[in-house]
Amino acid sequence: MNESVSWQLSPDRSAILVVADPAGAEGEPFPNGFFFGSETRGYQVQMDSVWDVAPSPDWKWIGFGRAWDTHKGESGEINLVGDVARRTRIDSATIVASSFPSSGMVNSRAMAQAGVIHVPEDPRAAGAADSAAPRLFPIARGWRVRWTTDGALLALGNSPARTTDSEGSETWTSLDPKTGAFHGTLPTSSKLAENRFIAGPFLEPAPMTERSATALPVDMQKAPPITIQRGEKKFTVQSERGVITIVEPGTAGASPRVVGAGVALAATAGGRYIVALSPAVQKGDGRFPIEAVVYTVAW
Repeated sequence: MNESVSWQLSPDRSAILVVADPAGAEGEPFPNGFFFGSETRGYQVQMDSVWDVAPSPDWKWIGFGRAWDTHKGESGEINLVGDVARRTRIDSATIVASSFPSSGMVNSRAMAQAGVIHVPEDPRAAGAADSAAPRLFPIARGWRVRWTTDGALLALGNSPARTTDSEGSETWTSLDPKTGAFHGTLPTSSKLAENRFIAGPFLEPAPMTERSATALPVDMQKAPPITIQRGEKKFTVQSERGVITIVEPGTAGASPRVVGAGVALAATAGGRYIVALSPAVQKGDGRFPIEAVVYTVAW
């Protein structure tokens, strides 16, 4: 297995969406995990087991495709359709018809379920926790997700035609995230917004033998500095000797604020969220020697 790390920042850099996207040795699809954090709204959420995720153009919504296994085992003998039907409120026939091969080596199958998260204006307001909780719809679509450019509809892509993690969708249906109304097609006047992620490092497991390829072509000792700003003051996120710190330029002798181990990849405008690579907690042959993390900095 290998894993790619990517992220995107809102136009004002106050919010960030980070995705860890693993894939099998032969490129088979594995569910992803994502983290979303917003400085201005004081809200953050982390979710695993998704095929795809995208923020709305105004960054007030997060659309995702929840991943479900429907058949497991070498010959697909472990039938999970009934359990998935109970948990998703989607009938068994639709689940079977919407499932797709999730491995090129065994007869396992999976499906996608549409979901959204509404980013609250104020997480401390009454009822905000309920409205911000992930909402799943009884719709078996979402291998790929996009938003229309006006942010009114979540576009849900069809299942992959090939059993590869990078396979796209050729056709799209649409979902109104506010009402839950589902349409079998996109309005002809709609255009899809680009899901512009910044590609980060490509991670591989630790070598199983001395003849294995280098597992980590990433410098874990240092990384380019990142400028952030708190009010009128500017700071720098520095990665030196495998430690991430925050320093204020021009303050000679002042002790830097230690964030954690690793190297920083990106940060929100005010430094509340810092995406980094850090040494993995669990190590050994076949495991990732490093992992993607998001540090939440309490100022």
